Amino acid sequence: MAVCEIWDVRGRLDSPLRYAANPDKTGNPRYTEAEWQSLSDVMKYATNGDKTEQQFFVSGINCDPSTAREEMQIVKRQFQDESEIVCYHGFQSFREGEVTPEQAHEIGVKLARKMWGDRFQVIVATHLNTGCLHNHFVLNSVSFTDGKHYHDNKANLKLLRQYSDELCREYALSVIENPVGKKKPYVICQAEKNGLPTRDSVARQAIDEAISKSYTMRDFAGQMKAMGYRVNFDPHHKYWTIQGEGWKRPKRLYRLGEDYTNERIVERISENSYAVRFSKFAPKHKPVRIYYVKGSLKHTKRIGGLRGLYLHYCYKLGFFRKGRKQNPARLHYLLKDDLLKMEYIAQETRLLCHHHIDTAEQLFSYQQSLQDEMQNLLAERQELHAPKNHPAAKERLSAIALRLREIRKEVRQCDNIAERSQSLKEKLSVIRADEAKQRREMNRDGYERRGGGTGRPHELGGS
Repeated sequence: MAVCEIWDVRGRLDSPLRYAANPDKTGNPRYTEAEWQSLSDVMKYATNGDKTEQQFFVSGINCDPSTAREEMQIVKRQFQDESEIVCYHGFQSFREGEVTPEQAHEIGVKLARKMWGDRFQVIVATHLNTGCLHNHFVLNSVSFTDGKHYHDNKANLKLLRQYSDELCREYALSVIENPVGKKKPYVICQAEKNGLPTRDSVARQAIDEAISKSYTMRDFAGQMKAMGYRVNFDPHHKYWTIQGEGWKRPKRLYRLGEDYTNERIVERISENSYAVRFSKFAPKHKPVRIYYVKGSLKHTKRIGGLRGLYLHYCYKLGFFRKGRKQNPARLHYLLKDDLLKMEYIAQETRLLCHHHIDTAEQLFSYQQSLQDEMQNLLAERQELHAPKNHPAAKERLSAIALRLREIRKEVRQCDNIAERSQSLKEKLSVIRADEAKQRREMNRDGYERRGGGTGRPHELGGS
């Protein structure tokens, strides 16, 4: 059984090439270090410049893996291509234990030749770093024969999967005969795998909470509206929908799972007892805790700037609320959009706090110091490459590689902070305005209830 997918890549051409030909993923684990050295003269796959003699499972179609990036760029310049899509990145994944690395790579090369070999340049790399062997394809977006673009559409994807299935049958591998269901986006799959909240999981949580507090469909609709969702529960409609603030289109509830179909929601609400209906008249009063602080907080320095901005945003997302679990369904819709980015925002906050960065100038200065250190390490690494097989040099090269990885990560974080900070300011401004409006409405409603009036003029002519 082989699963195929392909997507476009915008930006730099070397990134997907470097990822696909990563020696840590394509290296054959059956060979020893001594055998690596003996074969170093014949294995000249220099796609990323780091010990590429270990890349046994990297092949080029209509290009050489060691110069694939330059050859693809030549084709783009030849046909004056200025498209945002620089290449396409695809994969072919096999069931665990069905194929050997040699077979997987052979199938990948045959698939690439059959699908693109007559018009496009392709790099095929077989990754061995997971239980399921899989091929990566990096495809130039421009044809070297006529300069036309490859079209990533449903017809071509269907053809790719058809060719893959034919090759699997040829090698006596299993094939998915009748695929069903709609593929989830990769970002959503990874978030669910790591336990992070997604738009669907937040919607499920909101629906579950609304059902638990509802005795009728009217109660249910009111609870959903209170959480910021627009609803359509028309009994004459086949599919009920909800739409959160900021969503481009409504979401059909049945797509959230078996417990969220029209019939199942009505059934779940009907299972609630009368206690649900009258629970709001007997709210639970939590005991008020009083804390005494020794000393004075007058001279306490307030954290502002970028650190204060990120810390406040993390508080809004619920990072610092110990003892009280954050309810994503009750978050402001602008905060819900960043739930999938929680880990990135947390890492950027740690960077700002660890280095006490409050201003854009301090951020730029720190980023420049990282880039200077990177240049010095790259120069040192170039010098250490001269004396081969020296134990001390190898240890230092390993330390340099580790530090370069950390530096590149922090440089990217600095770029992200510079781009994200303005967006966070704007979101917090909108959130504060909405919260102030909500407080005014609650105060006005409370005042009218205490006054016992309707807020309208008397009907018998009085004012």
